[in-house]
Parts: sequence; structure tokens; C-alpha cells
Amino acid sequence: MTTTEQPPATDRRRLVVLGGVAVALLVGGLWWAKYGPYAGKVPAVLGSHDLGASVVTGGAAAAPPVSLAAGWDFTVAYTAAIWKALVVGLVLAAAVQVLLPVSWLQRVLGRPDAGTARGGLRGGLASVPTLMCSCCAAPLAVGLRRARAGTGAVLAFWLGNPALNPVVLVFCLAVLPWPWAVLRFGAGLAVVVGAVALAGFLAGRRGTAPVQVPQVPVDTRPLPVRFVAVLAGLSVRLLPEYLAVVFVLGVFRGVLFPADAGTGAAAVAVLLLLLVAGIALPVPTGGEVAVVAAALAAGLAAPAAAVLLVTLPVLSLPSLLMVRHAFPRRLLAGTTAVVAAVALAGAGVTAVLTG
Repeated sequence: MTTTEQPPATDRRRLVVLGGVAVALLVGGLWWAKYGPYAGKVPAVLGSHDLGASVVTGGAAAAPPVSLAAGWDFTVAYTAAIWKALVVGLVLAAAVQVLLPVSWLQRVLGRPDAGTARGGLRGGLASVPTLMCSCCAAPLAVGLRRARAGTGAVLAFWLGNPALNPVVLVFCLAVLPWPWAVLRFGAGLAVVVGAVALAGFLAGRRGTAPVQVPQVPVDTRPLPVRFVAVLAGLSVRLLPEYLAVVFVLGVFRGVLFPADAGTGAAAVAVLLLLLVAGIALPVPTGGEVAVVAAALAAGLAAPAAAVLLVTLPVLSLPSLLMVRHAFPRRLLAGTTAVVAAVALAGAGVTAVLTG
């Protein structure tokens, strides 16, 4: 078949059917994991101006001491909050690899060797309605990269899910004073734009795509078998390590989130510790708002709270580990640095405004 010929009608119908199945999985999964629950939660939060207990401290005034029980409690609480979205992320990651033609994905999100600006815009816009946390968006980012979608677009999609989530902005407006919502949106946008720009810079320096994704071999097994095999492979590769890291972080969250903010040099040290903690610890969608509200009520300084508001949702150590084979290490390290820089800038602005 030449490039000007059209695919046979049977092939076109098959592609339409597979695309319809993928869309059904997307819409149904998001409604089950996100839109349905939020239909009840958003009005409740707007009415009560309360998101409930912080995932860091639970119902206590401070994070629990270092213990295996603390790690187990955190793992259970966090998994209970995000498991639906994580399942949807894994299913959609398998769907984009098995159901959708590579040419379709590359038409929407760009090729691996394409420029990052346009792909980043498309990926960022695509992330707005999916409403996932960074850990739940990570499997889908892995699936998109294995399907050879553009690096900038997938990076923007992965970061944009937690950073540009409109529901979280509603939570911010309901629970915190309005300047915090402005900070949350501005910092999230800066992170996505900065990371995509960094991806383009690194690609330009190397003169090639930012990462070479392994070519997935042709699988001639029946489609349902391929789908289950890909889903199982993703789950086995990603979930055990993910849960282990979440547990370890839960064990040490009392160290990562000290109860006493201190003054002077001690306050700076605490701020830097919270910067590391915010990048490392995973939180459910909107969980950072509850953490900041609890921290401010406990007397944490506004600049330190601003660091948590920026870092907690955008990145986490588990999500970074899940995508480490989908993006080059230099890009992930640079993205982490972008998040830290934006968080410190947000802390500086907050210090000026509240000083």
C-alpha cells in the first residue's frame, strides 16, 4: 500500500472500534475513580471548608514517631485514598500500548524526535481533566512513552495531572485563604512550563530525542491476551517497589515532618527538610491542601507551608522511581530541581507578603 492509499475498510472499522474501547475505558475509569467521588466530595468541602485529617499526621497534632506501625498505617491510608485512580492508570497504560496505533498517539502528542513546546502544550491540556496524583499518572506516562509518544507531551501530562488539577484549586479556595490558591496554580504552571523547557534544552544539546524508548516487539497473540499481559507486566514491575517505598517513607514521616519549626537558622533548616520531604512523600489528590491547613493551624510558618503546597503534589519518590525508565535521568534530576526552585521561590514570595 502506498502512502496515498487509504487502509481497507475493515482495518478502518477495527481502528474505530479499538479507539472506542479506549475512550470507553478512559471515560468510565475517570468517572469511577475521580468524577463520581468528586461529585459528592466537592460540595461537602465547599460547605464545611474542611478536607479532613492530614495524611501526614492523621488525627494527631504531629506526625507519629519512627516505627513500622507508622509506616503500615500510612501505607494503608494512602492506598485506600488512591487505589481506584492507580488501577485506572494501570489499565489506561495497557490500553494505549495495545489498543491505539502509534500513529494516532504521535499525531496527538508528537513523535519522540519532535519539538517539545507544542507537545508540552498538548500534554498539559490533556492532563487537566484527568485529575490524577503523580503516582497514579506515572503508569500512564510509562505506557505513553513505551508507545513512543513525544517526551515533552508525556512529561507535561505526568506533571500537569497533579500540578494543574482544577479540583485541587477549588479545595484551596474552600479551605485556605485565596492567595494560597493563586500560589498553587502559579507554581504548578511554572513547574510544567519549566520542565518542558528543560526537556527541549536537553534535547537540543544532544541533537536527538531526550530518551530512546525501547521498541516494543510485535505481539501476534489475540488482543485480550496482549492487554492482560501488558497490564500484568506493568503491575509486577511498578507496584511492589512502589508500595515498599511508600511504606519506608511512612515509617520516617515523623522525621521528615518535624513538629517544631524553630527560629532563625533552625527555621531555615526545617524549611529545607520540608522541601526534601515534600518532594519525597506521596499524597492523594488534594492531600497537600489538608497538610498545609493542618500545618498552619499548628503554627508552621507560611513560607515553609508554601514549600509543602508546591512540592507535595507535583513529585514523589515513588512516582519518580516508576518513570525512571521512561525519561532520562538528567531530565528527571532537572525536573526535581525545577520543582525545588519553584517551591523556594514560592516560599520567598510568601515570606515577603506575610512579613
